[in-house]
Amino acid sequence: MSLPIDRILIVPRWAGTPTSDCYPWLIESLQGRYGRGLEVRALAMPEPSTPKTSTWPPVLLAEAGENKDLLRRTLVVGHSVGCQTVLRALAAMPDDLSVFGVLLIAAWFQVDRPWETILPWMVQDFDLNRARARTPWLDVLVSDNDPFTANFEQTAADFRDRANANVVIVPGAKHFNAVEEPRVLEALVERIEGKI
Repeated sequence: MSLPIDRILIVPRWAGTPTSDCYPWLIESLQGRYGRGLEVRALAMPEPSTPKTSTWPPVLLAEAGENKDLLRRTLVVGHSVGCQTVLRALAAMPDDLSVFGVLLIAAWFQVDRPWETILPWMVQDFDLNRARARTPWLDVLVSDNDPFTANFEQTAADFRDRANANVVIVPGAKHFNAVEEPRVLEALVERIEGKI
């Protein structure tokens, strides 16, 4: 099968690492389906227990690079604060660069009970329109029982209205922290195989 992408970059959640959550399973599943020629990596982010707006987006930008052809064949995945990282990195990309597409998992603009170190992610603004212009499509998976964002319908509406996103509400997925997340894999396969 000829693939439209060469790589998938995954930005983990708050306190996430390349070996936590469903990331190893996703990598194994995708490479099992498409072969080792598809690079799939979960990024090791700096100080994962205290993600910073000043450090995480630049790390993603550095990992993504500035090769136009490779970026156009790169699918970027964000999980929770990783979603914010992806959007902020895209907003900082030069105008002549774009990626194949973006999948955001357990995405948010606000959380219900913010703690001090998450506040910069909620109050420090960035150009969402500029971020959205760096990708032809933006898919968002939101759970109907996420412990951090109880009003999932508002979260979904915010991403549809503010980011022109294709939002799917997944029943019972909590914060998508399981060791296996079949709905995430399905969302990726749908885009890779052009089923959307």
